Amino acid sequence: MGGVHIPEEGLTMDEIIDVEYTPKRKSRAGDGGTYLVVADDTDEFKIALRYACEMAKNRRARVGILRIVEDQDFQHWGAVEQRMKKELREQAEKYLWSVAKAANELNGTMPSLYIAEGDKGEAVLQTIDADEYIIQLVLGGGVEHSTPGPLVSFCVGKGLGRLKVPVVVVPGHIKEFS
Repeated sequence: MGGVHIPEEGLTMDEIIDVEYTPKRKSRAGDGGTYLVVADDTDEFKIALRYACEMAKNRRARVGILRIVEDQDFQHWGAVEQRMKKELREQAEKYLWSVAKAANELNGTMPSLYIAEGDKGEAVLQTIDADEYIIQLVLGGGVEHSTPGPLVSFCVGKGLGRLKVPVVVVPGHIKEFS
């Protein structure tokens, strides 16, 4: 499409729209950005992590690993609730460090680590919004079932319009990453 030409800018209207509505993601010198995966205890996560590590290694990029502490329905006094939240966060940190070690073994670099609290879909969106170096969200597809999990459904459904990066869903049956 040629669009309307704006002589003083030297751009067509289509080019202006592309410039205005395409979010720019930052990159560091010699860095291909960050491939974000969401850490949980599923086989799908392991597939996504392997894929993200391979992509990062091939593109001089990093892996980012997000652990989400979902809201708990605490019905306790303030001090008890705070202690329980602290314990959940400590568990998340311990889990992230073990996953970071595995990622380091896969691609030779230390990943960026993130912890977020709340709804999984919203936590993913907020993490991506907060870190301009994230260039792609990598999710694992179902391994033993044919329906997508809740996070994949959110990201390709109602969350799609709010995402600022592409989403890659790695099919669970691909032997290279399983």
